[in-house]
Amino acid sequence: MSKTNKNQRWTKKRHYIITRILLPFFLLFFKLKYKLKIEKEKLPKEGSIILCNHTMTLDPALIGLKFNKNLYYMASKDLFQKRFIGKALDFLVKPIPKEKSNKGDMAAIKTCLKVAKENGNICIFPEGNRTFSGKLGNVDFSIVKLIKLVKKPLIICNVIGGYASDPRWGKKGRKGRLEIVTKKILQYEEYKDLSNEELYDLIISNLQSNDYELGIPFKGKNRAEYLERILHICPVCKKEHTLYSLNNHIKCKYCNLEVEYTKNLTFKTSNSDFKFKYLNEWYDYQIDVLKNREYLDGNIIYQDEIEMYEPQLFKKKKYIGKGTMTLYNDCFKFVFDNEKITLLFKDIYVVTLLGKKKMNIYYQDKVLQLFKDERTNLIKYMHTFYIIKNRKDGIEDGFIGI
Repeated sequence: MSKTNKNQRWTKKRHYIITRILLPFFLLFFKLKYKLKIEKEKLPKEGSIILCNHTMTLDPALIGLKFNKNLYYMASKDLFQKRFIGKALDFLVKPIPKEKSNKGDMAAIKTCLKVAKENGNICIFPEGNRTFSGKLGNVDFSIVKLIKLVKKPLIICNVIGGYASDPRWGKKGRKGRLEIVTKKILQYEEYKDLSNEELYDLIISNLQSNDYELGIPFKGKNRAEYLERILHICPVCKKEHTLYSLNNHIKCKYCNLEVEYTKNLTFKTSNSDFKFKYLNEWYDYQIDVLKNREYLDGNIIYQDEIEMYEPQLFKKKKYIGKGTMTLYNDCFKFVFDNEKITLLFKDIYVVTLLGKKKMNIYYQDKVLQLFKDERTNLIKYMHTFYIIKNRKDGIEDGFIGI
């Protein structure tokens, strides 16, 4: 093979060498911090496509520990907006960049086909976003078409205990049980004749993993700290923005509700009006409240003081300033000193959350990144945006951002 052809390859020997050097350090970290249990598995020579649920920040490292070959992860282009980290990852492991969009990304699809042709192993977290509630998030139906295009063995894995060990809304990890298991292995011949709907249902059923059902304690300090990142409606007094966390409890400033978040991932309280056992029940309740609200023209839905940035590929993000973000039923409005920005819903194609405390708004060919503080709740903006958009499009139970 000519030097030119080698340089054009996506898969390179250095990716395997680098991951073999780094993974022992990750293995030690996960075993010490989270009591990881893992059994190695061999991947087929012809390459494969691996799907996994998305529960922890370091899920890619976890799934990499499972197999004997390096993986090429499909990753949001947001990952490359950090100048040093983006360039380092591109050199070290060469992720497959994907646009944050509900639509198919042709560049990402072409890259997957290229990796498959070179017998590389493609790893995808089909939810595209870490779970906030512990439930499997939205999985776009287009994953089925990609799998059938790639024509490689399909491996479906689960990270078990990942959400309980490192909840996205939390700050500190907890020790209980962390494990990666292979749920399903299918050769191309075994799934090629399945209908798209049958293959999709098979994927969803095998990606499902519920840490609430483990029935074991996850030990850690300040278990409820930062729950207000996900919870913003008190189910007892129905007030909004009255919740705050302290150590192992979530409390309401208005009605004095006090609920303990226990080691077993359950809620405990003496208040008989509180009916939820698990966090995902409270989370779903909030979504139902938002779906049943009336959003009138000109009325302020939410308003917060925020910081705004403009991310740039492989560059330091540009700081725009501090100001006010206001959500209406047809737009976001931002006010910074004497500058005003209005983003109409019709010009926005994605609103998504990044990490634990940032939100990106993608519109036209630009991106705005919003940040408030450690305890900010931005999920209400994302949910409400999609609920209103779905309603205007005549969609009853559509995608709500995660």
